[in-house]
Amino acid sequence: MNEARLTCQPWDGSDLTQILTLDEAGPGHYRNRHGDPNPNGRAYGGQVMGQALMAASRTVDPQRDATTLQLLFLQGTQPDEAVDFEVTTLQDGKRFSSRHIRGRQAGGRIVIDAHATFSIPVAAPEHTTASTAVPCVPQNLPDLSGIPQAWAEGIRRLGGYTLMKSGIDFRIPDAMAQLAPQTAQSRISFWLKTRNRLSDDRALHAAAFAYLSDWWVNFSSLSAHVRDLEPDRRLYIASLNHSVWLHRAFRADEWMYCDCHSPRSAGGRGLSQASIYDQSGQLVASVTQECLMAYA
Repeated sequence: MNEARLTCQPWDGSDLTQILTLDEAGPGHYRNRHGDPNPNGRAYGGQVMGQALMAASRTVDPQRDATTLQLLFLQGTQPDEAVDFEVTTLQDGKRFSSRHIRGRQAGGRIVIDAHATFSIPVAAPEHTTASTAVPCVPQNLPDLSGIPQAWAEGIRRLGGYTLMKSGIDFRIPDAMAQLAPQTAQSRISFWLKTRNRLSDDRALHAAAFAYLSDWWVNFSSLSAHVRDLEPDRRLYIASLNHSVWLHRAFRADEWMYCDCHSPRSAGGRGLSQASIYDQSGQLVASVTQECLMAYA
């Protein structure tokens, strides 16, 4: 594999399929075409998560759907530099396929290390927890452009948090209550989906959800601390590890309700957990993320 510095194009946010499209760079090796920078000058974590899962999906029978992705962020990913994803087959069993994915940039820098599993449909008993979402039409909820400027500035001091992202449609029910610094708790709920319609490719929807799953989940670790930040202080935020469980196949371009909470933050690390429901109230995915949250 060529580990010389190879550039990739900036993504304009108009088509999520574009950033999840990879080129084959050799047997079991895939390379991204586009990068998605965050305000800290690194690649948005969801970019490398979605691309890693897409790379693994390219090596698996398309009849097997993604079921888990467990990923370690090892070093900051440079958004203008191509990532080579090396996929290793660990298992192709009767029901499950397992893959190891390692992402490298120039000079052999390992930026992510991940495992993904895929499964055939299995007939088995089912149960689900009930969604706590208040019935609403998510697209009729206002975006965050109307929140008080002081609140927006406080949120931005949380490691460069942004209020909107071009490829994501994102709405917070009762945002004025959930984001109020004086009453914020270690939890948040919101609706999200891809902004544009995607094709019917199930692997694409799984990778698109991996991309979405990095958006605001760890805010539950941070929200209660906004009021304690002094005006000249900032928190540096970076994802450390991230796990996704896909309980069944679903569309990432349809509204999902994300119920997130943080049971603990300590030692510069915050743990966030999220339950993801479709509009019918079915639990379709679960997410956990640990993030670095340290004073800059």
